[in-house]
Amino acid sequence: MTIHIRRVLIEALKARETSLVELSQTICAVDGVEECDIVVTDVDAKTETIKLTVRGANIEYSGIVSILQDNGVSVKGVDEVNVSKVKQPLQRPMP
Repeated sequence: MTIHIRRVLIEALKARETSLVELSQTICAVDGVEECDIVVTDVDAKTETIKLTVRGANIEYSGIVSILQDNGVSVKGVDEVNVSKVKQPLQRPMP
């Protein structure tokens, strides 16, 4: 049995110059990610606080964090996470 991350909500801080469209497209390229929603929740002179909702069947969380760091985005915290158990099919011996 394995555990898969299906949804994660991340609060982060990014520079205002960082494009939301490009950031969301890059996150969607991470293994296991099927959807990425980004909402700006606060705007400062040089930064924006954002909430990222990432959905997929088996999200590679470390890949998301790596993409965020590469784009100068600082993770403030994980606000929500949804995981599920995936049962492995029984393997029958080969005759």
